[in-house]
Amino acid sequence: MIRAQWGACTDVGRLRDGNEDSFIAVDGLFFVADGMGGHSAGEVASEIAVKTLEAEYTATPAGLPDEDRVADAVSAANRAIFREAIEDPTKAGMGTTLTGLVVSDRSAHRIVVANVGDSRTYLWRHDELRQVTKDHSHVQSLVDRGAITRAEARVHVRRNIVLRAMGIEPYVDVDTFPMEVEDGDRFIMCSDGLVDEAADDEIENEIRRATGVQDLADRLVDLANRNGGRDNITVVVVDFAVVDEPVVIDDPVVNNEPDPDVTAADDPLVIAEPLVAARPSPWFAVGAWSMFALSAAIAITVVVSAALS
Repeated sequence: MIRAQWGACTDVGRLRDGNEDSFIAVDGLFFVADGMGGHSAGEVASEIAVKTLEAEYTATPAGLPDEDRVADAVSAANRAIFREAIEDPTKAGMGTTLTGLVVSDRSAHRIVVANVGDSRTYLWRHDELRQVTKDHSHVQSLVDRGAITRAEARVHVRRNIVLRAMGIEPYVDVDTFPMEVEDGDRFIMCSDGLVDEAADDEIENEIRRATGVQDLADRLVDLANRNGGRDNITVVVVDFAVVDEPVVIDDPVVNNEPDPDVTAADDPLVIAEPLVAARPSPWFAVGAWSMFALSAAIAITVVVSAALS
C-alpha cells in the first residue's frame, strides 16, 4: 500500500498582474495547470482543467485505475475548456498546459503521470532528480535536434511557444506514463514559471535543504522569484511511502477455540458434529479377531463331524 504527503504553493510572480495557474492536490490526485489567453481566460481554462479532473476522479469509487482512464479524464477536461470558449467569444483561444499524477492502484504501488504542454513533473529518487515528462514546446524541439542546449532553452526568446495545449482544439494528444512507486519517492509538479527561472541543479539544492513537502514547495516558488519571477509560479510536491496495512480477519474462531455464542443453528458454516470417523480402540480390534477365530473353529468342527458321520 502507498500513502502520500503533499504540499503546494502558487504565486503571481514579480511581473504579472494576475495568476492564471491552478492546481489540484487531494489524496490520489495531483495536477498543475498553467493557463494562457487574454481577459483572464487563461485562469478560466486552468480552473476548468483541474475541476474537471477532480470530478472525473471522484465519479466512481475506483477513481482513474489505469492510463486509458487518466487520458480519458484529461480529454474530458479539454472538451470542457473548448466548449466554454465556443460558448463565450471573449474566451476564444484560451487554453492551458497540464501536468500531474493520479494514484491508480495503491495496493500495487501504481501511479499514472500525465502531461500536455510545457509544465513539468520531476521525480526525486535515490538522491537523483530526473524529468518524467517531456515538454511540448518549440525550444524542446530545438533541443531534440541538437540546435540548442537545455540551458539555452531556458533563456531562448521563443521559450514560451507551446506545441500542444488543452482547449485549443476539440481533441488533444495526452502523454501518459504509468509508473511503480518506490518507498521515499518524491514527485515535483510545476508550471514553467519555475523551470524558466531555475536550472535543475538549483532545484536539486532546494530539495536537499527542504525539511518537508510544504517547505520544498515554498522554497521552489521563492527560488523562481529570486531569479526573476517573470511568470506565475505553481509547485505541488508529493512524497510517497510504502506501508504495510494491517489485515483484519472477521472470524469467530480464535486460537482454534469456537465462539461459544455461535452454534450450527446460527451459522451453517459451524459444524455441530465431526465429519472425520474416530479411530477404533485396540481392545475392540482384539475382540473382533477373537470372535472371528471362534467362528472359524466352530465351522471346521461342524464340517469334520459331518464327514465322519
